[in-house]
Amino acid sequence: MRIIFATLTAGALMSMPLIGAGTASAESTGPVPTGNAALTGNPVYKSGTFPAQTCEEPTIRGGDIDSVRLYAEAMSACLGKAWKAQLKKSGIPFTEPEIAVAYGNRVKTACGAYRPGDTFGLYCQKNKTVYLMVNEYGISNERNSPQMLESLSIAYGYHVQRLIGVLGQEARTAKKLSKAKALSLSSKVSLQNICFAGAFVGSVWDSLGHTQKYGSDFFVNRHSMGSDTKGEGTTKNRIYWLKRGFDAQSPGACNTFTAPASRVA
Repeated sequence: MRIIFATLTAGALMSMPLIGAGTASAESTGPVPTGNAALTGNPVYKSGTFPAQTCEEPTIRGGDIDSVRLYAEAMSACLGKAWKAQLKKSGIPFTEPEIAVAYGNRVKTACGAYRPGDTFGLYCQKNKTVYLMVNEYGISNERNSPQMLESLSIAYGYHVQRLIGVLGQEARTAKKLSKAKALSLSSKVSLQNICFAGAFVGSVWDSLGHTQKYGSDFFVNRHSMGSDTKGEGTTKNRIYWLKRGFDAQSPGACNTFTAPASRVA
């Protein structure tokens, strides 16, 4: 099964049941990085490891969408606390995204209709909303196979990339590039995103109660089943950056924009 994650840059997504509505407050008034510095020299790279915190995952009951909503609300709060601290240290304003859970085998949105598979994390820039999209087969025990945590962390990571100027700079730069170079830039953004997700999950893993002996091997096993996709990085490199983030527990490990070409293909 191919694992799919997405960020939507245009169009408002659907109005599904919202949970954990985001706030508009910011913790600092520093400027959002622009230009090449947003990519290669972003202040978040010097923000250190994520702060120690305990995340308590609510139990997800098979077939119970309400338990998924409670799960998304709790884990989004944990993600927000972690990233808020990193951006504060970076001098970059932080705002929470809206969080929504969509349920169904085919979810109709203002950006199109989506088949979520088991679990599908999606971020829409226009309405600054993180969506966790699931169907009946995706509502299962997260204990040893935390797909929802991974999907939510990746979608949230795109919101962070918007806040720190990465997505904006990608959009401005891609317009001036050939198709091949634009895809190469997209791969670097996608690989950074999965590294960010790995860094967060690695920082809270010990507090979650998943099967400890597996550690980051869970992520490796899942992504080993994926396939290479243009603009997202190869399977080998996605595994590399996910593990790199998980082990470092810091966004400082995720500067894909200065990495060797072989690591961001």
